Amino acid sequence: MLPGSVLVKQAAAQPNTVLTFTTDGASYSLPLRVVNSAALAAQLGTSDFTITVSILVANSGTLNSTNQAIASQLGNATLAAPVIEFSVSAQAGTKSVQLNNFGSTYVKRTINVPAVLNSNNATAVVFDPASGKISFVPAIFVPKADGTTDVTIKRNSNSYYTVVKSSKTFADINGHWAKSSIDLLASKLIVSGTSNDTFSPSQSITRAEFAALITRSLGLATANGETTFKDVNPSAWYADAIRTAAEAGLISGYTDGSFNPGSPITRQEMASVLAKAIKYTGKTLNADPAVLAKFSDAASIPAWSQAAVAEIAAEGIIQGATDGSFAPQKLATRAEAVTMLEKTLKSLQFIN
Repeated sequence: MLPGSVLVKQAAAQPNTVLTFTTDGASYSLPLRVVNSAALAAQLGTSDFTITVSILVANSGTLNSTNQAIASQLGNATLAAPVIEFSVSAQAGTKSVQLNNFGSTYVKRTINVPAVLNSNNATAVVFDPASGKISFVPAIFVPKADGTTDVTIKRNSNSYYTVVKSSKTFADINGHWAKSSIDLLASKLIVSGTSNDTFSPSQSITRAEFAALITRSLGLATANGETTFKDVNPSAWYADAIRTAAEAGLISGYTDGSFNPGSPITRQEMASVLAKAIKYTGKTLNADPAVLAKFSDAASIPAWSQAAVAEIAAEGIIQGATDGSFAPQKLATRAEAVTMLEKTLKSLQFIN
């Protein structure tokens, strides 16, 4: 428990201060810039408040619910770590406010797993008690000399976190050039197949599907509110993902207010979304014009997507076709989408 006034002074003097709280088997690193003292004072009615960081092992009910979610969503996956609730709250008298949305600041928390884990078939997950579902969260696995593994989770909100062992592949990707990428992101609960046993790597990917992939990849909590596009049915499976991606500024629609969720996404549209996603996390990208000039069809890349294509190409996330062209209007396949997402996540150090 820390006095708010002390944190405010420290944040003013050194805005990049990060306070790390450690317990047996877990830690939480709180950047002071996510503590909005003015907003908290307004909510609590006073600037004399305290901040509490809690790192608690989940109770038996939450543990059972997490195991049920793993069984129903993943089948053969197993829990590899305790389920831990990380929370931050501000208190003044009898009033309390949860700090649960850190914007684009990814806060680190670490769970020490008492086993050697292979990051190719293990993933950090968040459990949402409201929906009863688990989903991927960005995390880096670091093996320790004592035979344990530190799993450092990066996310811009709080909840229940754990690690699962999960391995997934599909019958139709044997020998495919993107097999290792597809296996990796499927095992990490980011991508799913067109059926339980097929991935359809050559099929084009829709704008709605890519919106879902990018929100999953960044570990974004579902945004509340109305769907802003006139052609996105609020009850459609992708409505939450599109609303969440739009609120984070990762996707945009067309001038007529539509999103065209079922339309296949083009390579230039995908580059634009990936560039926005990387910048959303706070990483800087550089649009090197020389990189753009290397594509034989650079002149045909529209002005609106040139910077994004240059940024993503300079980062090594997107490459040209074998003939040296970029092919901005070409439809992206499911396999291409997965390999670009994998490179994006590794560039952000969101996966090993």
